[in-house]
Amino acid sequence: MSHSGEPEWLKILRQRERSSGLATPSVEPPPAGTGGPAQEAGVAPAEPGHAPRATAAGAETASRVEDATPAAEAREEAVPAVAPHPAPRVARVEAAAGVPVSMPTAGGPGHTAEERRRVRTHGVRLATGGLLFALAVVLGLRLLNISPISLAEWVFALVVTGLVQLVVWYLPHRYLDEGLRWDRHYTYIPMLAAALLLSLYMYLAVEPASRLLILMAWFVALLFTAGLAGFIEVTVLSGMMAAGYLVAARLLASRGLLTSFAFEVVVAGVFFGVCVFAAFVFQRLRQERAEARELRRELTEQALTDPLTGLPNRREFERIMLAELDRIRRYGGSCTVAMMDVDYFKNYNDTLGHPAGDALLRELADVITRQMRQSDFFARYGGEEFALVMVNTHGLDGLDVMERVRRHIQTHRFPDEEIQPGGSITISAGLACFPDNGSTYEELISHADQALYVAKSRGRNRVCGP
Repeated sequence: MSHSGEPEWLKILRQRERSSGLATPSVEPPPAGTGGPAQEAGVAPAEPGHAPRATAAGAETASRVEDATPAAEAREEAVPAVAPHPAPRVARVEAAAGVPVSMPTAGGPGHTAEERRRVRTHGVRLATGGLLFALAVVLGLRLLNISPISLAEWVFALVVTGLVQLVVWYLPHRYLDEGLRWDRHYTYIPMLAAALLLSLYMYLAVEPASRLLILMAWFVALLFTAGLAGFIEVTVLSGMMAAGYLVAARLLASRGLLTSFAFEVVVAGVFFGVCVFAAFVFQRLRQERAEARELRRELTEQALTDPLTGLPNRREFERIMLAELDRIRRYGGSCTVAMMDVDYFKNYNDTLGHPAGDALLRELADVITRQMRQSDFFARYGGEEFALVMVNTHGLDGLDVMERVRRHIQTHRFPDEEIQPGGSITISAGLACFPDNGSTYEELISHADQALYVAKSRGRNRVCGP
């Protein structure tokens, strides 16, 4: 289980999808100097009139099929395998960790950089609209002769607002906010900018009623942090806003434009007290958001994972298989699909009971997983059937891989295996290769099933290939 709470196999799949160009459009932009998905898949961009060229990465990827040959068996068995599936039970994890199912409105760590940029720049634009509305209110009060602010002062406030908000917008627009570890949700900087600008407006407005109206705008600004800021954040930011209000009031008092500075202190104190009360509400909102995100993560993981073995389930196998076929159609290559079935599993299950049968399937899944390469995708297809996708593996190489797996299972000591015909647990497997044995998912599965049927009809404990 990774630190982010998602299975290792799921983490590997997402990395593979991003590198193959099959991820959704809202992905992180490739680093400067890279060639994008095509190069990562081992295909260099083609020059006009020429076919795509294989890169060094492609040669390295293609060389992985050599691991399927008998000469590489000893080397593979000597290397500790990494099991790409988690324990059946999913532990609850920190909600702040990055997850694919992050709430779409938060712009938190679970999103890609592009999604965070879009959400945050949109939020800055909304906040800028709110500040301009506050300036429009001040101008309206000036036109009604309620506020003594001059037109030059109002224009000055407008220019300062534009410059400050431009900086606040520019940071996420250029991904500069990604390095702000102390402001990972990008809430402190926009809120501090809002507090600064609102304090400036209150100083220029002079009129007490105008200052109170502007002070109320702070509560609107806090709404942008709902679900992200907790008690401490809201309290600190509101304290800074109250301090800005007192600074503006003090400057006005020094100019003789206030009748009572003590009254302004009382106003700031009441304002801060209300904000502290609101901070408790914001803390609860953040906790509920974290709980909802964690629940969505667990539900998503359960929808993709077989609860008995912890392997990806049939739904996820179909999705990954379709994505792999799409990748091959784009960039070339091949893959081999294997359908495996436990021989005489009904005899084992009926003799020893369902708990023993479940334990056998779990152990078998673990044994097969440890024989897989990191590039392979192994899933439970249903019942005692398992499915395997061997990426960049073709023909005889796929047969070599499955034959090695079959022999390893036959020699592995399973509990009470002596009750089986032949005295050991064995599997039969059927293979199909893309594009030789089919051009669609359905055709490949059908061909692999037919090959599996042939293996069963020939006495079981064997592999029949494409």
